[in-house]
Amino acid sequence: MTEGQCGRAADEGVPARRLRHAIVGVGANVFAAHRPALDLPTVEVVGVADVNEAIGRERAAEFGCPSFADHRALLDAMRPDVVVVMTPHPFHARIAIDALEAGAHVLCEKAMAVHVGEADAMIAASQRAGRMLAVNLQFRHRQEVRAAKRLIDAGRLGQVQRIEVVATWTRSAAYYRAAPWRGTWKGEGGGVLMNQAPHNLDLLAHLAGMPARLAAWTRTQIHAIEAEDTAHAMLEWTDGALGYLHASTAEADAGDRIEIVGTGGRISLAMGTLTGESFAPDIRDHIRESADAFGTPAVQPLSVELADEAGDHASGDHVAVYRDFHAAILAGAPLMADGAQGRMSLELANAMTLSSRTGAIVELPLDRAAYVALLNELRTG
Repeated sequence: MTEGQCGRAADEGVPARRLRHAIVGVGANVFAAHRPALDLPTVEVVGVADVNEAIGRERAAEFGCPSFADHRALLDAMRPDVVVVMTPHPFHARIAIDALEAGAHVLCEKAMAVHVGEADAMIAASQRAGRMLAVNLQFRHRQEVRAAKRLIDAGRLGQVQRIEVVATWTRSAAYYRAAPWRGTWKGEGGGVLMNQAPHNLDLLAHLAGMPARLAAWTRTQIHAIEAEDTAHAMLEWTDGALGYLHASTAEADAGDRIEIVGTGGRISLAMGTLTGESFAPDIRDHIRESADAFGTPAVQPLSVELADEAGDHASGDHVAVYRDFHAAILAGAPLMADGAQGRMSLELANAMTLSSRTGAIVELPLDRAAYVALLNELRTG
């Protein structure tokens, strides 16, 4: 451990103890995003597992640790403190539950599972084992997201009235050809909602809370895949707020963005930026009291401070996720995205699919049995 690394650990209040990590699915493409976090002073990689034994051995050589073809053999042999699950998400629930029951804390890639019933089982296993279950939702650590959350929680926007989320993740046909399980019901349990949109669904729930009901339309517009390449939902919250979410891999647009409008102001988020305005007076007071039949409240820039207690670590990358997870394990800090938080985006994705396929408004919490029945039909159809 370098002097600089020791300083960072001390600054964050996390004891500089190394946690014994095992990585399952080490051959996944997402491994590259995780790799910088595995150099943290709180990490010791003691084992890896992958069904592709050649790449497993290659990664194991990099860390000087054993490689296994099966995650259960890894758990039995190495007894890790932490298991990081990077496999495709149809395997997440079984691997996470096995790891939790073996006494390990688990950091699971998104999507947390294929259907929300599996997520329920993962959370229950975490509670039984007394071990932490975290979901890798790194967008929550972006500075503009943390700042927006502080503004909303402090009431700076007044009562939230409208939430708009647009998520464009353009993919070519080559992307789907490279991994035939993508965009299939058996391989992913969906398309854009299960692969690209979980981060956007999560930010919607993280910033605005879970909606009470939704109506959705999923379509396969361009790609030659089984599942949806485009999804659109209209949402309603218990306090009367309304919103929509639109996600697609079949469109060309400017990435992802969020707009939240409240009675006291509005904010817009895009990658790395947050802008906002405040209303004077609050629109509720303006409507009651203004003598101008066509006027609007005065608007002024909303003061936004992106830096917070996380400092330059609120970067929205995987290193931030690991630091947060380790602080929870070693120092009892609250997790940014535990199992219950990670389940929210999955529940929204499942609900959108159910609504589109049935043509009905779906109430939340989601009817687990109804969704599993639909998923089984889609897998066998």
